[in-house]
Amino acid sequence: MGRRFPTPIIGVATEEERYRTVIGVVVEASGPLAWATFRDRCQRHLLKPDTGEQYSDSYLDRILPTFANLGVIQRTDDGVRPSPFATDWFHGDLAFSEFVWKSLKRSWVAMGEKPEGIEGLDRILRTVEAASDGLKFGEIQNRLAANHGYEFNEEGVRGYPDLLRILGVLEKDGHTYNTTSEEVVERYKRRFRNTDIFDTLESRLKREGTTVDPPSRTAKRDMMKYYMYRESGGWYKRRQWYKTFWRNYLQKATRDGNTGDELRRKNEYREAQNRRRDLRNEVIAQYEFLDSKSLRGLSAGVLERMRNADTEREAQRIRISAGSGISIADLELLADSDRDSYTFSDGFSLYGWQREAADRWFSDDNGRTPETGIAQVVTGAGKTVMALEVLRRWLQQDDDRVATVIVPTKVLLHQWLTELVSTLNVPIDEIGWAGGGHKDDFGDCRIMVSIVNSAVKNDYLREALQQADEPDHLLVADECHRYTGEKFSNIFSYPRAASLGLSATPISREDELTSADKILLRELGEIYYRLTYDEGIQRGLIPEFTIEYVGFELADPERRAYEELSRQVSNAVKEIKQRYDHRLHELSGSFARKLQVIRNNTDGPTGPISDYFQYTQERRELVANAAARQAITLDLLEQTVTADQKAIVFQERIEQLEQLIAPVERRGENNRTGELADDAPEHRRLYETFEGLEEVDQAVETLFADTDYWPVMYHSGHSRDIWNDIAMDWFREDDMANVMLSVKALIEGVDVPSADVGIVRVSSSSIRQRIQTLGRILRTGDDISQESTLYVLYARDTVDERIFQEYDWQEELASAKVKHKIWEREGDESYSDGQIRPADPEEYPPRPEPEIIPDPDELTIGDDYEGTREPIKRVSVDSRGRLFEKTRNGRQYLSTETFEEVIEFVRREKGGGTIIVNEHNHLLTILQDGPVFLGTVEDPDVFEPTKNTQQTIHSDGVTSESQTKSDEDTSLTDEPDDFDDIFG
Repeated sequence: MGRRFPTPIIGVATEEERYRTVIGVVVEASGPLAWATFRDRCQRHLLKPDTGEQYSDSYLDRILPTFANLGVIQRTDDGVRPSPFATDWFHGDLAFSEFVWKSLKRSWVAMGEKPEGIEGLDRILRTVEAASDGLKFGEIQNRLAANHGYEFNEEGVRGYPDLLRILGVLEKDGHTYNTTSEEVVERYKRRFRNTDIFDTLESRLKREGTTVDPPSRTAKRDMMKYYMYRESGGWYKRRQWYKTFWRNYLQKATRDGNTGDELRRKNEYREAQNRRRDLRNEVIAQYEFLDSKSLRGLSAGVLERMRNADTEREAQRIRISAGSGISIADLELLADSDRDSYTFSDGFSLYGWQREAADRWFSDDNGRTPETGIAQVVTGAGKTVMALEVLRRWLQQDDDRVATVIVPTKVLLHQWLTELVSTLNVPIDEIGWAGGGHKDDFGDCRIMVSIVNSAVKNDYLREALQQADEPDHLLVADECHRYTGEKFSNIFSYPRAASLGLSATPISREDELTSADKILLRELGEIYYRLTYDEGIQRGLIPEFTIEYVGFELADPERRAYEELSRQVSNAVKEIKQRYDHRLHELSGSFARKLQVIRNNTDGPTGPISDYFQYTQERRELVANAAARQAITLDLLEQTVTADQKAIVFQERIEQLEQLIAPVERRGENNRTGELADDAPEHRRLYETFEGLEEVDQAVETLFADTDYWPVMYHSGHSRDIWNDIAMDWFREDDMANVMLSVKALIEGVDVPSADVGIVRVSSSSIRQRIQTLGRILRTGDDISQESTLYVLYARDTVDERIFQEYDWQEELASAKVKHKIWEREGDESYSDGQIRPADPEEYPPRPEPEIIPDPDELTIGDDYEGTREPIKRVSVDSRGRLFEKTRNGRQYLSTETFEEVIEFVRREKGGGTIIVNEHNHLLTILQDGPVFLGTVEDPDVFEPTKNTQQTIHSDGVTSESQTKSDEDTSLTDEPDDFDDIFG
């Protein structure tokens, strides 16, 4: 799905003489003409230029309505009349292009007949203007699709380029469109902008604030619905929402078409503009240092605060703080001159867990490295304040110390800067930041808050520390799990004396560390403190909440397709194991990760691996798009609106969100035959398969039109960025938006207002995402009496259930109310009739199987091993029986003392290979039939470098040494790379 281009205009004539003939019929009539009379007269006067013959009835029936569509004639109940500007043009008192423009403006905008057409004209004009050599018709359409995400029917942009030719802004040379003079182009760009009422009101919200009045509350609601519906590909119903803010903005006489071509605003809008002008003049008169240029763009509210300021300095602070982003003046307003620096306010006290976590970070209890580690803390419990306590104590130990707080987003940058000043009272001149075009250095501050992009760009943070002579440096990594990629992990290579990681979900899974998890634990230290949801409830930090898992069955056609895809996945896995079984056992990480490594390091085709990824993806999409999700979500949303609650709906992709906004539209349908085209949206094709689904979609759109239903949407694909900010502001207000439709962008790094209800309509199997989602709806703060409910929809007996097997939610959320429900169709037939009921115990999703920990006393070397094979350490045996460990610099050879029997077994059975040490300190290796037991060690670090050999074979094949090699090692560089060198 995508945004649809305005309806094409069929039959636009570009010859002025044709307009003169048609309009002459009505101009010269004594009064309104009945449509049949008008058509008959046009048929007599409108002749084919080459033969002089009359046009056919069918041709006239196609082209004459276009003249009404353009507003150059008016088709009313009384009959056909000329445009108010037609007579002047007909008698030579108005240029043809001006006549058409004034008619378009009156009909399309003032009377609200086709407001989106102005946008179409503007988009095409700017697209052609941007092309240096002009564009053909198809090229215009392709660029609109690429640059603006438009979808088109079979007629594409038909009519719009011709209209721009009539207006004199485009010209056509053969098949290529070019712009005319720069003066004309700029005039019409300005005209298009000034006649777009939606854009005008949107700009007002940007300038004056999202809650400014006017527009009215209902106008704001329907502005959002209009925007959401058209962004989601909707069309036929969006006019009803346009009419709301159209009536709110324009005077009635203008809407009736009785004030010429002017768009006369209502008095309240004129008064609001006059009020801002008067305030601006008062402020300029009050403060000599200000002029009109310095006040440009400031809202009436800001100007009023400046007018009422006690001093010029305060007025200046207000002016600066009203700009984009955040400023020193903003922070100064938050500072408390009556309390000491680096202190919390009187009456403020840390939670017990915050003090515990800060104390533990500084301690070396149980042999841990002090001043390092990751705090895994549930969302909403106050991990930022805990980090402030760490910063306070660490910086006060030495005046030369500095700290950097790394954040993933601008929102968190602003939050941290605000907290440092308002909560900890850090002096303004000791705070700096990097991000959004702003960059400080440690010569200007002690605490730097930096967006991660800014920190790593051109190694900015490294250079800032070097310029400060590399002082003792504390790195605080907020949402630290975001910094494990190739680019962002560079922050860990910069000098630091201490480090603190913060996250609700620092690692993906406890039982199977990914390479990203290992990076975090290696660079930041162990997870030294945990505060779970369960403990957060028990400590009174977060409210009690309910999780309701709603399981549903796939419909018969879905189940058949699912089983066929599963069969194909199974076949691919069998072939993968036949080809790559040895490699799979040697690699770490998930099965998919192992396949990616093999594929990336294999020359030639890897057919079964490609098949595996294709079929698993298709299977996931089938489950994610299961028809039942729509019916269940509709039921839950209707309950939310009826109960006057606020809800957040989560899904994986924007296309899924759009199914909750405009699912019924006739996209992909041939206008003439009514049949679906080959590229019709898949969701529409389901109507023929699933009885009642179309009725459910109709009900979804009926709910969308309900005046009590005020949805907003938050995702990264907006064509107008302002609407994410507007969505957040309106959802935060008690009497405004009540449902937020979101995609992944909402999961973390965004200050989301809490909600009564969360609905995970579609989710991945990511445990991290599930925990982050829960944190989005919890009501935190002073009042935690309001409970929230999270509904999680899942398809039974599918891959959706894996998360229940991989993570024991019953144990993790023991203090929460966890309920299991089943949604079922009435009679297992129609989606339009279904209900949610309590699940019977035998219908509960599966829980994790208990881990098998083999007893080493019952095993001997070479016995099959049924426990975990996930390594916490690896060593290897080469083909000559030498034990080594891989390092960044190559192989580090190890002492073989006490491991002779193990080494001989690995060499004899497989010619050398990897020895795994798992979390139970069991040694094992992988043979053709699976893992086998080799013994145990007391400590994974028991392996020591050889005393007589410090030889390293580097990745480029060069051998280096620091001590004399033994005779046994002289030919090491002749040994070819084996599998361990590539994949181990």
